[in-house]
Amino acid sequence: MTRMEKIKERLFKKDYYTKIEWWGKDETILTSDEIKAEPLVVRKALAIQHLLRHMPAELKSDELIVGKINMLSVGYGREFPQYALPEEKEAGLKSGFTEKNVAAKHPADYEKLLRVGIRGIKEEIYQAVEAELQKDSPDQEKINLWRAMIISVDSVVDIAHRYAEMCLRQANRESDPARAKELLEMARICNKVPEYPAESYHEALQSFFFFFLSLHSCMEEVAVGRPDQYFYPYYKKDIESGAITVEQAEELTGSWLVKFSERVQMDSSHWEFDHMTAVDENYDGGCLDEADNVFSMENAEEYNLGTSANHWEQNVILGGVKADGSDATNELTYMILKQWNYFELVSPVMSVRFHKNSPKKLYEMCARILRTGSGEPTIYNDEPIIHGLVKSGIPLEEARCYSNDGCWEVLIPGKTNYQYGHIQVLLLLEYLLNEGVSMARGVKEAPSFGDPLQFKTFEDLYAAFLDSIRYDVDRIMNLRISYWQERYKIAPSVLFSAFLDNCIPQGLDIANGGAKYSIYTFLLTGLANCVDSLIAIKKFVYDEKTLTMEALRKALRTDFKGQEALRQMLINRAPKFGNDDPEADEIASRLMKDFEIIVNERAAQPDVKEKAENGFIVNVGCGTFESYANFGHRCGASADGRHSMETVSSNYSPSVGLDLHGPTAVIKSITHPDIMPYYSGGPLDMQINSDELAGEEGVKRVQSLIESFIDLGGIMMTVTGTSTEMLRDAQEHPEKYPGLRVHLGGLSAYFIALSRTQQEIIINRTKHSI
Repeated sequence: MTRMEKIKERLFKKDYYTKIEWWGKDETILTSDEIKAEPLVVRKALAIQHLLRHMPAELKSDELIVGKINMLSVGYGREFPQYALPEEKEAGLKSGFTEKNVAAKHPADYEKLLRVGIRGIKEEIYQAVEAELQKDSPDQEKINLWRAMIISVDSVVDIAHRYAEMCLRQANRESDPARAKELLEMARICNKVPEYPAESYHEALQSFFFFFLSLHSCMEEVAVGRPDQYFYPYYKKDIESGAITVEQAEELTGSWLVKFSERVQMDSSHWEFDHMTAVDENYDGGCLDEADNVFSMENAEEYNLGTSANHWEQNVILGGVKADGSDATNELTYMILKQWNYFELVSPVMSVRFHKNSPKKLYEMCARILRTGSGEPTIYNDEPIIHGLVKSGIPLEEARCYSNDGCWEVLIPGKTNYQYGHIQVLLLLEYLLNEGVSMARGVKEAPSFGDPLQFKTFEDLYAAFLDSIRYDVDRIMNLRISYWQERYKIAPSVLFSAFLDNCIPQGLDIANGGAKYSIYTFLLTGLANCVDSLIAIKKFVYDEKTLTMEALRKALRTDFKGQEALRQMLINRAPKFGNDDPEADEIASRLMKDFEIIVNERAAQPDVKEKAENGFIVNVGCGTFESYANFGHRCGASADGRHSMETVSSNYSPSVGLDLHGPTAVIKSITHPDIMPYYSGGPLDMQINSDELAGEEGVKRVQSLIESFIDLGGIMMTVTGTSTEMLRDAQEHPEKYPGLRVHLGGLSAYFIALSRTQQEIIINRTKHSI
């Protein structure tokens, strides 16, 4: 067997089914009065040091890139050594934060790490400290942060040296001379990087991964960014000099890629639910109330968290353009895609940027991968995204180098603090129709915006609906403005901030304004179901008057009990978004434009506008991520005929199973509105019938679909090639489909590891013929 075959067999037959132990729950650095007297930011760094010196480490017999990331999960939480004092914890909770609320998701400046090494970062920090100490009144808080940065970056060197020693010990015991030689070279590299600049492709891969595993192990679930760009100079130099062959580069690339997937747990009995507190479920925290908390530990496996068990925000994005606008695709772009596809990985999440001059070879390669059911790579369209970034105030050269967050959100790598908030429009419509009372829970959760029985026209109802959206946008923005920098007081990101542009020179952590750009996106959530519901109300209640508002409300409150004929009328006789229907598309266009206007009006108010001078950007998107089932679980029955607590559509996609006129109609519908302002994110999630995609003709069909999406101005799209028959067979015979992947809104997952509820949602989606 080749090395790559051995590694793949290890993943699917051993690693994925071996329970990983969580480490750090009972660890603490609060062991002396001297440590307790240190500022919290320094104690956070000491906790990082403790973790990287003592967390579990292991070598695998077939790997070329080493390092084991401490276990955590988007779905099930994190563990970390205690460093905060009781009074600090109490103060943090008042703002909605704990020690576990971290920056997460944003790519760091990996290129800088490779270029200057940890020593170069430390030199920059020391220069900043020296300049500050020369002032008449040095800022002690800045000096404390710089101290913390030095301790934390030194700790990354510590973990590298731990592995260097392990490689040496193993080389001494190794009976295979070839493997012993590999281990000695690996030990040399671990002793060199990331402390010093990388000079070879192998060194660059290993340097990155030591830093990456340090961030993730310390709860900073950062994205990978653009590895085909920051690794390419090292790859090119080694290939051209003959230092390595293409085959050796492929082995190194494959060994690097599988590191991101070694935490996957396919056996649900290995999932642990006790590492997340109620506050931590808000993920980024920030004094959000119960209405904002879309995660629920109740029925976690059935709804959101079961899909997130094997998700760590590890997003790779390839291709696109360079800062000068030229095509950025290179040999490494194809090599990374090839190896990722061979290993059938769900992590890292894979994305590819396309533009008008992207090579046809890249289109073809992505088409070949997508037709087989991977659900990735996600397709990004450079032109509208870059235009949107520039319109938001980001310089063109930086906008061209955009990357993505842990799922699909657009940002500038190494320069951005990114956060978002969901505006659950289907839930808001429910509140409007029921005067603030949840139909699913029977509890008043929102203010009333008028008695629906008194709305004489659709325009009356729609105006009140916009008022409810305006109220929710204002409420969330007020919370974010009030608590934006409170996280720093309990959960600073000292290691990550050392590799974020502007943080060292300013002496500011990302959590208290250190990033060059702070982006906040209001996400339109549940759009398709909301649009379909508005159309049904307009048609039957106001235009045709075949249904009274009271009769509709009664049917929704009882989940259509005894009203199946009414439910079928709502489903089958009203236009549906995603079918190139002018009426449906116009309602979607109107709602999206009005949402954009509401958000822009709020962003223009003084409390937000003054922050814009410091790189604060407020924009709009459309998304659910993988939480579409949970968002649906919060909603009662809706006027589109959807049953109470059923899923809503994912991201910027038509309602489940109601896009009936083919993929071209879907693309025309989603590009009918002015979607450029939604550049920050809003993927169309599409399933296509894999039974019809055999041979070269099938590849051409998928390639044409991608090209049409780009040409028509779509922003993001995921494509999953599968069939109902295949998915049903996988339910009954999971052993036949170990690597079957499906897309879930912000990530992909192994189908056989999903709960039955999630599997049924995937199966019920329309499988388009193309």
